[in-house]
Amino acid sequence: MEQIAGILGAIGQPKRLEILRLVAPFSRGSTPTGLTAGEIARLTGMAPATLSFHLKDMTYHGLVKPERRGRNILYRVDVTVIAAALDYVVTDICGILE
Repeated sequence: MEQIAGILGAIGQPKRLEILRLVAPFSRGSTPTGLTAGEIARLTGMAPATLSFHLKDMTYHGLVKPERRGRNILYRVDVTVIAAALDYVVTDICGILE
């Protein structure tokens, strides 16, 4: 339950939802690409320090996966982590889909 609470807490902020929404399309497909922190900052208008804080916490909770490609670090959404947390809420807490 601690892990699920941490994941849901990490998702439950408007700026983090904005980041997930922006990065998610680059996380899908046969060759997921991801976005750099600089690209995310430019597209969201967030200050680099603010974005870094959010990405660090989102990485800690497994919501995004950083991957080094050359000199860049690309961030991708880990949909399985989000799906598992939401499945827990719907199935175990709400008792739906049993």
